[in-house]
Amino acid sequence: MSKYKWKDLTKLKSPSMAYDSPLSVLCHIDVNCFYAQVEAIRCGYTKEDPVVCVQWNSIVAVSYAARKYGISRMITIQEAMKKTDKLIPIHTAVFKKGEDFWQYHDGWGPWNPDKDKRLPSSDYKISLDPYRRESRKIFKIFTEYCDLAEKASVDEVFLDIARLCLQSLMCSEQLIPGKENPETIQLMQAKFKDESYDGNQFLPAVPGELKELPFIGDVYNPEDLPLIEDWDDVLFALGSRIAQELRDEIKQTLGYTTSCGLASTKNVCKLASNFKKPDAQTIIKNSCVNTFLDNGKFEITTFWSLGGILGKELIQILKLPQQGSNGYVRENWPTRDSLRKSLSRAVRESPSTSSTIIDASRTNEIADKLYDLVRGQYRVAVTPQTIVKSMMSNKNMTGQACSGLADCFSWLEVFAGELAGRVHELEQEYDKIIRPRTIHILVRAKSGDTHSKSGPFVQNGAKISSQDLLKAGAKLVAELDAKFARGKEHSFYPLININMSISNLDVVDCRKSVIDMFGNQASVQGRQRKANVGNNQSASLANEPFKENWCDECNKTFETSREFQEHADYHIALALSEKMNGTNDCSRRLTFGEKRLLMRRNAPEPPSKRRSKPKSKTAGSSSDIFKYFKKE
Repeated sequence: MSKYKWKDLTKLKSPSMAYDSPLSVLCHIDVNCFYAQVEAIRCGYTKEDPVVCVQWNSIVAVSYAARKYGISRMITIQEAMKKTDKLIPIHTAVFKKGEDFWQYHDGWGPWNPDKDKRLPSSDYKISLDPYRRESRKIFKIFTEYCDLAEKASVDEVFLDIARLCLQSLMCSEQLIPGKENPETIQLMQAKFKDESYDGNQFLPAVPGELKELPFIGDVYNPEDLPLIEDWDDVLFALGSRIAQELRDEIKQTLGYTTSCGLASTKNVCKLASNFKKPDAQTIIKNSCVNTFLDNGKFEITTFWSLGGILGKELIQILKLPQQGSNGYVRENWPTRDSLRKSLSRAVRESPSTSSTIIDASRTNEIADKLYDLVRGQYRVAVTPQTIVKSMMSNKNMTGQACSGLADCFSWLEVFAGELAGRVHELEQEYDKIIRPRTIHILVRAKSGDTHSKSGPFVQNGAKISSQDLLKAGAKLVAELDAKFARGKEHSFYPLININMSISNLDVVDCRKSVIDMFGNQASVQGRQRKANVGNNQSASLANEPFKENWCDECNKTFETSREFQEHADYHIALALSEKMNGTNDCSRRLTFGEKRLLMRRNAPEPPSKRRSKPKSKTAGSSSDIFKYFKKE
């Protein structure tokens, strides 16, 4: 007889409850040296070619072929190239300052002898869009196979494959290819189909014929225990087939190799996927979990969520050894209650400092978590990712990369292109329409002070455009420049950092009507504009009274929002032209039209305010010429 009950097995049918069953089957899959693989496949290299992915002077991903030469991410590209002349460095895609699109410059980078091809960070911004795009392709395959997929990062995912395993167990006519299912399996399948089982009844013993069921991958089994003893082992064997099928699909379709870990909990899955690389699959059976956690590679600080200050503090307070901490906790606190009491007492007796993060009111919660983690029993659900509600494009500046308002505009064009592209790709991924409602600009001045400005964002048309974002962002940064930089340029520029973010993303189903999508736009545009509020360091922006359609620079109020917008656009164009062309009317870079439009010290009246002047009809007037041609 099995130690598991029917209710443990049938619990796997529920996506929201399966993770909590002792028969749960989860897996963690990550793409081996993802960035390097993306670039190698794009450029047509093989896995034997020593490819590294480079960002400025840093190496961000190293192929396994390059690792054979002692190359790691801890060294610069210049140091790496000294180790072998066979190294193939490929720089990430970049945005160029003043451009709203990214591109590759293959062969360019800090190692290039041509100074014009070194991609200085002062003129370029890294683009991660190619990797996000490939990540979406991979994730799409996961979601086509599995109903529960959680994206852990750009190159890794958690999958709950319990329902696929249950389906295979209860619906397959031949669990072992070429062999008819044992009678025990046939009876179980009939009960499952008819729902004639008793949830509290123990499952039958695994039939001997089924113990020949093969695993695909490496089963961690240093003590050489029987591979299949109970139904959890059967499900893991079936799960190894499913995981391998998934990984084969990714390799055949996209060309990427992956590593996979199978276990009953997310923490153990993640440790298992990293245990053997590259292109490997490791299965941790429930009966081998403790042995796996005690293999010398893992401590309590290895666990996801205990790798920071909390884990170090637990080691100090509980006086745990630096090595073998998992087994030590299991041996010294065999019950949950004993660990709770010890941790509570240790926290009370330890001196409290400002750096202490273990709250006395949370000791039971932390003790329970530690108790389960060291036994491989800490159960957390696989949670599908939701659409983000905000996104940012950011640039840390070096030198004179952003030394004036014109430079700000140039970088905003980059940010606008990046954010618009990311929104479009999210729309394709989720088959939704995404409409940001708020735009935010933050700058860190030369002095170290940060200033920010937010405002409503209204896009023109169904699709967001980089020009819409650029226009809205330029208005905000021009206001920041006018308020904090005018007359104080020496302490404001060059900027240390500037970023643009969009938030309050409305997600609309693509099947919605036009009225559903745009019905509230008029009300958004018709609302009174609110004061733009900066962060805590720029609280003065929030406290300042706001005047409708008011220009601080000209000390003037406009009657309508349209007139004010035209006037604001004039200031932006003027500032940009002054930076690029100069303000002297003798400047050779100014065209005749620019001199007429931009050399006037007062802003032109908006078109709606201009009065048409009667034209005197002279012999040479255009009207006479018109009449002349009209006669013919």
